Amino acid sequence: MRFPKGFLWGGAVTAHQSEGGYELDGKSPAVCDLFPKPEHSDFKDGIDSYHRYEEDFALFKEMGFTSYRFSIDWSRVMPDGVNFSQSGIDFYHRFIDAMIAYGMEPMCSLYHFEMPQCLMEKYNGFYSREVVDMFTKYANRMIEEFGGKVNKWISFNEQNAIGIYGSPKVPYGAICPEGINEELFVNQLVHNTFVAHARVVEKVHKEKAGIVLGMVIYIPIYPATCNPEDELEARDQMSVTNNFFDMFVHGEYSSYRMAVMKRNGTLPAMADGDLELFKNNPVDMLSLSYYFSTVASKGQSAISMEGNAKMATNPYLKASEWGWQIDPLGLRIALRDIYEHYRMPVMVVENGFGMRDELIGGTVQDDQRISYMTDHIRQIALAIEDGVKCPGYLMWGPIDILSSQGEMGKRYGMIYVDRDDKDLKEMKRYKKKSFDWYKEVIATNGSSLFE
Repeated sequence: MRFPKGFLWGGAVTAHQSEGGYELDGKSPAVCDLFPKPEHSDFKDGIDSYHRYEEDFALFKEMGFTSYRFSIDWSRVMPDGVNFSQSGIDFYHRFIDAMIAYGMEPMCSLYHFEMPQCLMEKYNGFYSREVVDMFTKYANRMIEEFGGKVNKWISFNEQNAIGIYGSPKVPYGAICPEGINEELFVNQLVHNTFVAHARVVEKVHKEKAGIVLGMVIYIPIYPATCNPEDELEARDQMSVTNNFFDMFVHGEYSSYRMAVMKRNGTLPAMADGDLELFKNNPVDMLSLSYYFSTVASKGQSAISMEGNAKMATNPYLKASEWGWQIDPLGLRIALRDIYEHYRMPVMVVENGFGMRDELIGGTVQDDQRISYMTDHIRQIALAIEDGVKCPGYLMWGPIDILSSQGEMGKRYGMIYVDRDDKDLKEMKRYKKKSFDWYKEVIATNGSSLFE
C-alpha cells in the first residue's frame, strides 16, 4: 500500500484571497491589503466564499476531500486588535460547521497575513511585544471558540519566511526602523513570533487535546556545483529553515543560528521565561508548503522573496511561466531529510501549480497541472515507502482564488471561477479536467497514479 489507510486528501486556501465580504462583521483593512499590484485586483471581493462556501464545500465533497486548511481573518474577528466582533466569530462557526458537515476535517491557520493594519501603524506589527500579546488574546479566543470542532492548528503560515533577510516584513506588519541593523530587526521579529507560536501550542494543548503543526515553506537549496564552498553556502542558507524546525521540535534555537547571532552581535531582546516557554511547548507534527527548489553559489543569495519569488536557475529543471522551477524529486528529498532529522510526522499542507487557464465549453483542459500534481504526489508515495511518516496531502487553491498579489490570471484550482482582475462577472464555478482526475486519486487513495 503506497499511501496509508486514513491518509488525508484535500486542499488549502486563505481567508483574504477567497472570502470577500470585505466590510461585513466590522472587518478592518489588513496588512495583506498592501500586497496587490494596481494592475491586478484587490482582496475586497475574493471569490465570494463568504457567501458561497457551502456551494464550494459541496464540490470538494464530490471530489472526496477529507481535510481542508483555511485561515481565520484576524481583521474580521478582532478588527481593532482589542475588541472582538461576535458576528465575525459567528461566521466562522457557521463556516466550520458546514465544513464538517461536508465531511472535511478542519485545519486552521491562525495567521496568514491578516493582521489589522492599525496594529502595523501603531505598533510596527510583530516587531512589538504588545502585538504578540494582542495576537495571543486573539489566538486564545479562537482556540476556545473552535477547539471543540478544530483539532489541527497552525500558528503561522510558512513561519520560516519571517527569517529570510532582505525580504519585506509587511506580511507581519513590520518595517525595519530607521537606524536599526536589518539582521537584528529580523532576529527580533523571528523571536517575537516564536513567542507567539509557543503560546499557541501551550493553549491548544490545554484545549481538548488538540495538536499543532509547525509549518514552513520548504525550498531545498542545492549547491550550484560540487565546489565545497557552494555546499557550505547552501547549508548556511538552509539553516534559516532548519532553525524553525529546531524550535518546533526541540524548543530551542539551532546551535548554528545561535552562534551566528552571538558572533554578529544580533541577539534579539528576550523576556524572562521566553526560553522556558519554547522548551516546554514542542509541536505535535511538522508541515510544509512546497513549490520549487533553488541552488546556491558562494556569496550569492539563492532566492528573493520580494513579490513573486525569484530563485537562482538550476539548468536541470524546467520552470513555470512565473519562473518557479519544477522539482518533484525535491519534495521526496525534503520529506526524507526532515523526517530523518526530526523523527516527527510531516504533512504536505500546500502544493500546486499556477497557470493561465482558458475556459472552453464549460471546462478547462489543465493537463499541465495534472502532470505537475501527479509527479509530486508520486514522490510523496515514494518518500513514504522510504520510511517517512506523512499523514496527508493538501493541494493549494483547490478552487481558483486571487494570487498573493491580487492576480486572478495565475490560477491553481481544479474548479474554475469565472472572474478576472477587473471584471467580477457572476463568479460561476466550473469543473476543470483536473477535478475528475483528483476525484479518482482520492477515491483510490492514490493507487490510480501508479496504474
